[in-house]
Amino acid sequence: METLDAGLLARPEEGFGLQQAVLEQVGAGERGPTALLWHSPSYVAVTRPETRLAGFAKAAHAAREMGFEVLVRNSGGGAVAANEGSLSFSLTFPVKDLRQGLYERYAEGVELICAALQRLGVAAEGGEVEGEFCPGAYSVRSGGARGVKHAGLAQRVTRRAARLEALVLAERTAELVPVLERVYTALGRPFRPESVGDLPSGVAGVAGALKAEVRERYGGLEKSLDPATLVRARELAADPLWRPAEEGAPGS
Repeated sequence: METLDAGLLARPEEGFGLQQAVLEQVGAGERGPTALLWHSPSYVAVTRPETRLAGFAKAAHAAREMGFEVLVRNSGGGAVAANEGSLSFSLTFPVKDLRQGLYERYAEGVELICAALQRLGVAAEGGEVEGEFCPGAYSVRSGGARGVKHAGLAQRVTRRAARLEALVLAERTAELVPVLERVYTALGRPFRPESVGDLPSGVAGVAGALKAEVRERYGGLEKSLDPATLVRARELAADPLWRPAEEGAPGS
C-alpha cells in the first residue's frame, strides 16, 4: 500500500482532483493500492442528489454567506462541512467486479479508522449517531448513539477501482456547527449540534495515527506526490462538475 500525504492544499477542489487522479491511476493499473490524506480551507460538500432538493439554493447561500465554498462530490452519503481541522482520508483499491466487495470495504474502513483513533486514546467504535451530519450506518463515533461522530465513510466505485473515503473531524469543529445547522435546516434534515466535537489530537496527530495503522495492516511506504499525479489533479480540480449548477435565488 502506497501512502500519499498531500498536507494542506490551497483549495478543496485540489483534494477532490487528487482523489480522482489516484482513482484513475489505480483503475488503469498505473498505481497499486493507495492511501491518500489531505486537508484544505473551509468548504461544504454535497452529493449530486442533494443539489436537486427544494432547499438546496437556500443551503448553498447560507454556506457561502458563512465563508464556506460549496462543492459537489462524486461519492455517496450526505452533506459535510470541513475546514483546516478536518482530514480527508481515502483508500483506493483495484477491483475486478464492481458488484462485489462494497460492504467488506466499508467494514474494513470503519475498523481501520477506529483502530487509528484508539491509538490516540479515543474509545472509537462503528455506529450511527443521532442527528449526525452525513447520516449512515458506516460512521465512526464515541459515546454511543447519543455521542460524537468523528468520521463518516463513503465510496466511489468504477469498473476497475474503488475509493473508500472518510472525512475525519479532528479539531476546530465548533466552527462547523453553525454552517451544518443552517445547511441541514435548509435541506429539511435533522442535525444535532452535540454530535460534533474535537478529537484529543489535531490533524497532524490523526494523520500520523492513520498512517501508522495503514502501515501495520497493509505494509508499504509513504511517498511524495509525483509530478504526473499533481498535473492530472490540477486538471481535474478545474472540472466544473465539482461546482453545483446555478441554483437561482436562495428563497426564504
